[in-house]
Amino acid sequence: MGIKGIDVSHWQGDINWKKVAGDGIDFAFIKATEGTTLKDKKFEKNVSGANAAGIKTGAYHFARFGSKSEALAEAKFFLSTVKKVSLSYPLVLDLEVNQRNVSKSILTDAAVAFLREIEKAGYFAMIYSGKSFLENSLDETKLKPFALWVARYSSKLGRDADIWQYSDCGKVAGISGNVDMNICYRDGLRAKAAVTKEKAAEVKPISNEKSVKSDTVYTVKKGDTLSEIAQKYNTTVKALQSLNNIKDPNKIYVGQKLKISGSASKTSNKKQYYTIKSGDTLSGISKRFNTSVKTLQNWNGIKNANKIYAGQKIRVR
Repeated sequence: MGIKGIDVSHWQGDINWKKVAGDGIDFAFIKATEGTTLKDKKFEKNVSGANAAGIKTGAYHFARFGSKSEALAEAKFFLSTVKKVSLSYPLVLDLEVNQRNVSKSILTDAAVAFLREIEKAGYFAMIYSGKSFLENSLDETKLKPFALWVARYSSKLGRDADIWQYSDCGKVAGISGNVDMNICYRDGLRAKAAVTKEKAAEVKPISNEKSVKSDTVYTVKKGDTLSEIAQKYNTTVKALQSLNNIKDPNKIYVGQKLKISGSASKTSNKKQYYTIKSGDTLSGISKRFNTSVKTLQNWNGIKNANKIYAGQKIRVR
């Protein structure tokens, strides 16, 4: 089914985010910047309002660059703007025009430079483009490591993507006029590129297969979900809810201290599998499951680490 979302800018005027949330919208990408000088005048207000209404928020930058140096300058401007707000969804490069009329290779390399700069700052990077522009004006093979958001106003997208922008004339309560409508197909999208481990929260491996009690305390970070934390510490969402008196598993907050008890490690012989999603890389998956690319290749008979596909089920533990 997918998750329902929108994207907005100052063109939507003043938005009643409570009404937007009440209309079933779960996420919103909000325009932050354009080029190296233009900041959307409604950006901070929109992020604040959406956050208060319980809507997940991401930010996007409209690209004007035509070279790596210009792309890096725009990325830095974008980052300087978004660092002032709290986000829970990715940072997006909106690339839908070849402003400088450069070659496909130059434009793609510039886009990759922008996205890498976003990742270097610790954020989860995503690229947005129209289906036709993406397939004809960019080299998709260079963009595989990044999450993908594609616009196509039709009854079908006709390709793989993490998010599909299917309309530019949607109607949502709380917004006057038209608004872009989106469906997200990828679980686990977040603002931060990866969960940072704390020394105090490390679970040390044990040599035998018996469970040991642990007094681990984990501090919730931006983008965390209870299910991801449960998976990380080999426990269950219900166990974490019970231990920490959490009624709604979807309501945890940054800075919250969670007790992790019970089994700190499961039997080393128990295998775990993961289904690859569009935008995943083997290196990213290895970091997520605290293993190595070579180990994943050996377990799954993957000869080329750069050749994995959405829907592929691989062993990760």
